[in-house]
This record gives sequence, C-alpha cells and structure tokens, in this order.
Amino acid sequence: MKIKYILCVLFFSALTAGSCKQDILDLKPLNGFSETDVFADAALLTQYVNGVYRGMGHPFGGEGDKFIEGMTDDGYNQHGGTTNPYRLYTAGEIGSDQGESLNDNLWSNSYNQIRRVNLFFEKTTNSTIPAAQLQALGGEMRFLRAFFYARLMIWYGGVPLITETYNLGQESYDVSRNTPDEIAAFVVRECDLAAAVLPSFTATDYGKASREAALALKARTLLYAASPLFNPNNEQARWIAARDANKVVMDLTSINNITNADDYGNVFNGKSRNDVILSRSFTQNNAHGGGEWGINMWFYPGSMNGWGTLVPTQDLVNAYEMTNGKLPSDPTSGFNISNPYTNRDPRFAKTILYQGATIFDPEQKLNRELQYFYDKNDPTNTAKNGIDGKGGPNQPWNNSPTAYNFRKFLDEGKRAQQKGADENLSPWIYFRKSEFYLNYAEAQIALNNEGEARSALNTIRSRYGMPAITEGGAALVQRYRNERRVELVIEQHRFHDMRRWKLGAAVFAKPALGALILKNGNTFEYNLTNVVDNTRKFVEKMNLVPIPFSEIQRSHGKLVQNPGY
Repeated sequence: MKIKYILCVLFFSALTAGSCKQDILDLKPLNGFSETDVFADAALLTQYVNGVYRGMGHPFGGEGDKFIEGMTDDGYNQHGGTTNPYRLYTAGEIGSDQGESLNDNLWSNSYNQIRRVNLFFEKTTNSTIPAAQLQALGGEMRFLRAFFYARLMIWYGGVPLITETYNLGQESYDVSRNTPDEIAAFVVRECDLAAAVLPSFTATDYGKASREAALALKARTLLYAASPLFNPNNEQARWIAARDANKVVMDLTSINNITNADDYGNVFNGKSRNDVILSRSFTQNNAHGGGEWGINMWFYPGSMNGWGTLVPTQDLVNAYEMTNGKLPSDPTSGFNISNPYTNRDPRFAKTILYQGATIFDPEQKLNRELQYFYDKNDPTNTAKNGIDGKGGPNQPWNNSPTAYNFRKFLDEGKRAQQKGADENLSPWIYFRKSEFYLNYAEAQIALNNEGEARSALNTIRSRYGMPAITEGGAALVQRYRNERRVELVIEQHRFHDMRRWKLGAAVFAKPALGALILKNGNTFEYNLTNVVDNTRKFVEKMNLVPIPFSEIQRSHGKLVQNPGY
C-alpha cells in the first residue's frame, strides 16, 4: 500500500493561542507545523492525536463511513438504481475492485491512520514531553490503532499487520497478509496495554478513549474471533475468552444502564448519556456532514425535505415482538393486521416511523401523524394520497418505498437542510454497554450455559417491560439473534453479524419487502408483503469483501485476494 511520509499535520480542531507555544504560532500556519514542532510540543502532539480520532468515521456524512444496513434484511437503499454499490452487493455483483465503495475506502483510510499512529510511537521514543502525558497519549494511540485493525479484520479477514513506517525511497509494498487470528491477538494486546494507562470513563472527555473503551474493543474483537467465520473448528477456548472479556464490560459500574424505552430513544439523539461507552459528539461548528447534511437529511421522507436514503424493511418490522413476547407471525400473538403497529415492543416506536406515528414536522411546524397510504379508490391522485408515501404530492421520489422511515438517531424538530440552529447534533455511538450483555449471552450459549445467557438477555428486556425469555436449545439461539437485531438495529452490527455467523445465504438472499397501505374511507388496509426488491442473493465470497486490486498489484502478488474475487 502507498504510505506517504508526513511533512505537515492537519488537526482535529483549530488551535488557539492558549493551547501551544506562542512562538510556534507566530512562525507557522496552523496546518503547516513540521514533525520537529509536533513531536516536541505537548499541546501540538495532543492535537495530532486528536486528529487520528477522525479516522474512526461516522455515517452521518463526510467522514469515511456509511450506513451499511442497506446490505442487510433490515434496510433498503432506495437511490442510485442498479449502480448503487449496496444494490450491487445485495445482487451478488461486487467485483474485485469494488469493495471500497461499500465501506468508503476503508482499506486506504485505515492504513493512513495506522501510519500516523506508528509515526507517533517512532517519533516519541526519546521525547522530552512529560512521561505521564506521553503515556496517556500513547494509550489513546494504541486504542485507535487497535480499532482500525479490528475493523479491517471484520471486513477483510486477515490483513497486513504493520507497526512501523517507511521513509521516502525506502517504502516496500511487498507485504503479505497476517491471519485473522494474528490480527485479533494484536488488537487484544494493544487494548490490554491501552487499558492499563488510560483514565476511567468518569475522568475522560466525551469522545476520548478510556479504559472502558479499550475493554469494549477487546471484548467485541474476541467475540468475532470466536464466531464461525473466524473459528471454523468451534474452539471452546475462544468462546471462554469472549465470555470473560464481555462480562467485564457488562459489569462496568462506571457506565449507567438504560432505564426504559424513552431512555433508549434518547440515547441516540443525545439527550441521555446512559449506556454510552464511546461516542462521537457534534456541535454547530462541527456538525454532521460538515454542516451541509446529516442524519435528518438521510432519514426524513421527502415530505420533510429529506432524502429517505435508507429505509426499514417489513422484515425488520416483523422482528419486533408483541408486548406479550410473541412475534406477529405467531397465530397466538394477538397480532391484528388491521392495526399492525399497536401492542409492539416499545423499542419499535423509538426506532421506526410508520403509518400513524406522530412526529414534529419542522417544515409544517406542527406535530402530525405520518401518512404512507394510497387512496384505494383514486390511487393516482396525489392530493388524496398520504404525503409521506410514494404516491404523495411532495418529493415522492424521496418518500419511502417500504412505507417506513427510521426514527433512531434523528435529531427531531430540526430541519433536514441543516444550518445554524438546525445543525444535526445526534451522537454516533461506537460502543454502548447493552451490546456486551448480548455478546456475553452469545458466548454463554456457545458454551452451553443457557441460564446465564437468558439472565443477560432478560436484563435488557426487563428495561422495556418485555416478558422474560425461557426457551433453550435452538429456540434460545433464535430468541437471542432476534433480541440482538432489535436492540442494535442500524448501529452497524447486522451486516457483520450475519457474515460472522455465516448465515448470509439464509438471511440476506430474500426479497426486500415493505407495506402497501390503502385508505378506504376511514379505514386502512395493509398488505405487509409488498415486494420492493426481488434481486437479492448471497454467495459465499460475500462473507468478506475484496482487497483493493490496486493494493494487490503494488504488492507484486504478495497480497492474496479473498476467495471468489
């Protein structure tokens, strides 16, 4: 891979006169400090470290990440037609040089940040910066490097493990891949070293790596390493390591738990800090998409000047249980097709916008019900159709083809076109505590400790007033997977979960469905099997994405492409 020697540094935020030596500010522009300046000055070095955090990315626009649920059974990306990379993926048509279109150039972006971390350790070996400060910064950098490698492993499997830099004229592109086991082991070691020196969450600024964040990254990585994709022989020692690491995070007392469904919703719009271990925060000066677009733009329907880019599927809606703990597909659940959205798991209304759901419309400046229906007797008359549906009068091309929109993460009340007071400020969450109850339950199921697994799952369910899970065996596995799905929806887990479980062919190769809703007078008729996309399929190679072909060329064949590409 092409690695450039750093001659100047771009910073996470603008430096101020009080944040570093005045003589440096007098002599150099803020984006043009030399390496000598940066690695010899504590304030400048702190800004250098802060800049690496941007490499973690977020899917709200403009920083190297995207919502990937459109490649799953949870979501559908409605724009871009057949050239949309997510639609290419779901059709099984991603080629050997198209993988980076799925993850916003993850390979090159990650290795660029890894090089910055490696440079940090090389250039601070004999630093005069106070040891305690340097140690704390080193802990952050170890965490960040581990984060980048863990993410590379999840997408590509084994990748080159590089912990040093090359000078100009000394670069070598002839690097081979380390195994997924070696990458996972490296991540765990880095996390252990980072956790030993990082401050606790309670003593850390929001958005900064903490001891708890390092423990969380370690625990998640061990769960992945124990999963079928990376553990084909089902080695129990791996599940034991995953169990123990995830229990540590699950039992953290420095992170408050979610208390109820309202709190669950508020975690994702930034009104609650409960459950959050590490997140990316935003301000009016540092908004989603650089102040041009953000989560409201991605998720609002066209009727509210949004693009409705990623929309929920009916399959996801069907995964939300009735309040009695039974799925709508269970004939004893009490599900009523004439009133399909009542008596559902309280997380449903906090995650999905549906026919009849109430939201504050910032364009009309009032609370109103969502309207996705067609008039049964005059369906081509836009004046009679619901304003949020495909037949509506206002930007129907941006209205949802499934008759649902996502509510989770919305910064409600603010406009889609964000400026000033309408800047989207919902946080992006990298790790939250509830995930580790689920991870722990998964490991315990794999170790045949079903009672412990049920206890962890029921702790989460009890927050929302949902009945306890009592099943065992294969039924418990299904309950676990469904619980994980609804708790963590659109948090970038479903795509990775199905691949690491090697269930893509069984789960993703199904048509994307939505609701077709007809209004007949004062009543509504619901067809919940309306086909939106019938081209979805899954082949085994899709468990990993292709390494960029240009990188294979640069390595003179040392890098071996993932199978099938």
